[in-house]
Amino acid sequence: MQKSTSKLTSQKEKILEIERQRKGLIKLLLSDCEVIEGSFIDVRVRCGRSGCHCENKPIHPVTRLSWWDNGKLKNKIIRVADRRWVKKLSDNYKKHRQAMRDLVKLNEEEKEIIKSVVKLKTRKYE
Repeated sequence: MQKSTSKLTSQKEKILEIERQRKGLIKLLLSDCEVIEGSFIDVRVRCGRSGCHCENKPIHPVTRLSWWDNGKLKNKIIRVADRRWVKKLSDNYKKHRQAMRDLVKLNEEEKEIIKSVVKLKTRKYE
């Protein structure tokens, strides 16, 4: 009985830690920060003008935002003046996506802990 009580206490502490982490994730997800869906990418491209020195090798630097829409990859060129804030909002989007993945992991972890707690508390009728 003593062993199961200490194990039960340990499991309860784990649940409390998960709840603390969940609170932080939900705080981020519900924050007022803006996001832009997509990946911020710096690439080199060919411009397509005949006679340009990029005909053989893509050299013109371009920043674009890429995202999936209905199974198709979409790209949008970012103006130089907008790069800083688009990068920031794209990074915010990445943080939100990661927070969602972490929240799913925490839920699964919590589910397994609760199963073990129920198992510890279960008695057999004899």
